[in-house]
Amino acid sequence: MGKRRSERIVDSLNAELIMDGVNYSGIIMNFSENGLYLVSATVYNGIDIPPNSIVGLRSTLPSGEVLMMDCEVKWLQTKPSPFGVAFSMGMEIKSPPRKYREFLKTLRQ
Repeated sequence: MGKRRSERIVDSLNAELIMDGVNYSGIIMNFSENGLYLVSATVYNGIDIPPNSIVGLRSTLPSGEVLMMDCEVKWLQTKPSPFGVAFSMGMEIKSPPRKYREFLKTLRQ
């Protein structure tokens, strides 16, 4: 685990990152008790999300429940392509909601 505070669970879930009124499609690639790793779809314009920014994250759980969370950006990497820019980011979940903690339990089973 290295410097990580909690175990990472590798799984995926579609999500939308919401920042400054703009939604970015992405996929959560791994989960932990207090954080997650998200990879975006390609966007046409560059994106600048400074560390420590607070962003919204919306996802629909397999149960059909919609999960909304506020997250703090810990790091951001961008990767240019002929079609635009893709980005990946690590985020800390601010006050992980009960629905999220219950969802994590299902991933551990």
